[in-house]
Amino acid sequence: MATTRETVKLLCKSILTRLENKKSIMYPPRLRQIVQDEIYTLIGTFIMTDEDLRDKTLAKMGARADLLQDSQFTESDQYKAARAVVRASFGDDVLNGFYYLKSMKEIAGIIAKYMMRSSHIDDVFDSDEDMERQVVETMQKFNPAELH
Repeated sequence: MATTRETVKLLCKSILTRLENKKSIMYPPRLRQIVQDEIYTLIGTFIMTDEDLRDKTLAKMGARADLLQDSQFTESDQYKAARAVVRASFGDDVLNGFYYLKSMKEIAGIIAKYMMRSSHIDDVFDSDEDMERQVVETMQKFNPAELH
């Protein structure tokens, strides 16, 4: 399954659910979507997807929109070469169709800091280190292929 921006949102939802289920954080249920959206806004730019890779490759080639559906075009040597260049710019941290521009630990740190400072979060019951560990574990176990 190819990953999309929606898949990144599902990852954010999984992270939030894990922290909530493990009683690491507490917040009003009515704010769940807001907290989830804020996490996505914070970390979404550091996680690229298969969709991002394809879009950036086509943009690099200057491809027109009508070529997007042409499977022969995306299998061409020109496309593959451009894809390799774009892929190299995404960094080395790749897992389950996500290309991490920052390490998982750094992303987990961003989320932990958010939890500590957010006015939407009532209480944080874990240390930064414990919360970061849970976030990294969630990211490592998250598999988009198992969502459907």
